[in-house]
Amino acid sequence: MFRHARFSGHCPIRSRICLWAVVAALALAATSATAARPHLRVALGWLPQADFAGFFAAQAGGLYDRAGLDVEIVPGNARNGAVMMLATGAYDFVNVFNSGVALDMANAHLPYVAIAAVYQKEPTAIIVHDGPGAPRSLADLRGYPIMISPEALDNYWAFLVGQFGYTSSQVRRYTGDSTLFIATPHIAQQGYLTNDVARLHSAGVPIRVFPLADAGYSSYGPIIVARRALVDRHPEIVQRFLDATLQGWCLYLHGDRAGTDRLIMAGNPDYTEQNASDAVAAMRQYQLIEGGDARTQGIGAMTAARWNAYLQQMQPTGLYPPHMDFSTLYTTRFLHHISCDSGK
Repeated sequence: MFRHARFSGHCPIRSRICLWAVVAALALAATSATAARPHLRVALGWLPQADFAGFFAAQAGGLYDRAGLDVEIVPGNARNGAVMMLATGAYDFVNVFNSGVALDMANAHLPYVAIAAVYQKEPTAIIVHDGPGAPRSLADLRGYPIMISPEALDNYWAFLVGQFGYTSSQVRRYTGDSTLFIATPHIAQQGYLTNDVARLHSAGVPIRVFPLADAGYSSYGPIIVARRALVDRHPEIVQRFLDATLQGWCLYLHGDRAGTDRLIMAGNPDYTEQNASDAVAAMRQYQLIEGGDARTQGIGAMTAARWNAYLQQMQPTGLYPPHMDFSTLYTTRFLHHISCDSGK
């Protein structure tokens, strides 16, 4: 049985001193953990990239080591994504991509609970070609062909149908390849703010970008979920892991990213420093991590109101009951108002 010290302090909002107090607490906890360092497996759900930087920064910066944790970061791929990783039950923590996956997790009674919403906003956008007569908003895209992934039909597409009157006749299949979009001026595609937008700009494609969050879509972006048995039996381990990971995000966003980027690129040779820089620029521009409730409640913040808003937006899918007991879906017990003070 693990016996480790638990960090239980409360951090004042937007306090740089608090951030380093967390680091000190992690180091103190590690002194009691040297005899038995728990091995934790973290599933990304996709290849290493800046969207997962908090884990890699905590690894590269020694935060997990100082917390007395032996953390293994396990990448995913197209065949072994977050949902498959959740279903195995073989991971202590899994990075899921949005609120929809978390609701599916709860609906299927998978043994995980959400502990932090790293991205306060869903980073998916609808992208169109720019030029004379181009759509100027999501409302203008009613009747317009849009390439979306199959998973989106039971996710953000339901929001677009309810909000703007989109229909199934508009749907074109998106597989992650933008070749068709680039060659076809009068078509739209889904895209990720942290990578697809910059990639299309680099290809010389004039585009307009319509973030779903700006239209009122309530989904969180990437969310960290923890194995429920670990939460129940060893909350001190979950606490130290999450403190280190969120601190890792602060260091990545406002510190030297070089070591973290090298670690990411070692696991994903096709990823470049420019890719990482583009991702961080998008995180800052759209306030993906430090915006929303994170401004007042610290990074990773989650609220019942936000979960319920997303649930109501998904009612047209028929996948979820109109009322859910969110106590089985998420917990805020491990969030301590950690806020990244960039000195602005």
